[in-house]
Amino acid sequence: MYRAPTGGAIGGAGGLAFTGANVSWWIALGIVLLVAGLLLMHAARRRRRLAGSEQPSAE
Repeated sequence: MYRAPTGGAIGGAGGLAFTGANVSWWIALGIVLLVAGLLLMHAARRRRRLAGSEQPSAE
């Protein structure tokens, strides 16, 4: 009757469901947001470290 499309080792009775949903844009967006967050964290830590080293000296 109806046979669902399967692909290689993933397919079969215990494989992942094939829904046909296009999630590649969501995955790409997630990766971009993750990289942007990591860059912002790095910039904030660097700014905090530089601000901490510029303390006035006691003369």
